[in-house]
Amino acid sequence: MYKSHHIPHNYTTITQAFGIKKMNRKPGDWNCRSCSHLNFSRRDSCQRCSEPRSANDRGDYASFGGGRSSGGSSFGFTGSDVRPGDWYCSCGAHNFASRSSCFKCGAFKEDSAMAGGSGGFDGDMPRRGYGFGGGGGGRAGWKSGDWICTRSGCNEHNFASRMECFRCNAPRDSGTEA
Repeated sequence: MYKSHHIPHNYTTITQAFGIKKMNRKPGDWNCRSCSHLNFSRRDSCQRCSEPRSANDRGDYASFGGGRSSGGSSFGFTGSDVRPGDWYCSCGAHNFASRSSCFKCGAFKEDSAMAGGSGGFDGDMPRRGYGFGGGGGGRAGWKSGDWICTRSGCNEHNFASRMECFRCNAPRDSGTEA
C-alpha cells in the first residue's frame, strides 16, 4: 500500500508550515483593478503595478459582503462604469452625474471644469476621447494617446500602446484616443 507524506491542506496549516503571515483584509483595503493585488486603504496607487486607485475604490463595497472583490460588488459597482453626465474632478476622482461636488475633495463640478478637469460627459458624445490626457489638469493616471473602450458596458481606460481592450479584448477604434 502506498503511503504519502502528510501535506497540509488548509490555508492556516500551510501558512504556519512555511512561516507565512496571513494578511487580514480591513475596511477600506482595495484590490487593484489591473492586477487584483490587495492594497492597504492608505495607498493611492497599487503597490505591485503602480496603477492609480480607481475613484470607485474609495469605499470598500465588496467588504460589506464579507468576501474578496471579484471585480464587482453587491451594490453593482464594477470600478469602470462611466455613464453620460459623469464627470472627473481636477483631483482625478470619478463622480456620478448626480453629484454637484466632488466626493473626494469637495470641489464643485463647475470649479473642477474651470480648473482643467474633464467636467461632465455629454450624453450625445460618443464614448471616446473624453478629453483626458490632452494637457494639464487631465485625469490622474492618463497619458497622451490613452483611450476608452467603446464596447457597451466596458468603458475601460486602456494605455496608448494597446491595440485591444485589456478587459474585454475589443479592438481599438481608430478615433478612441483620449
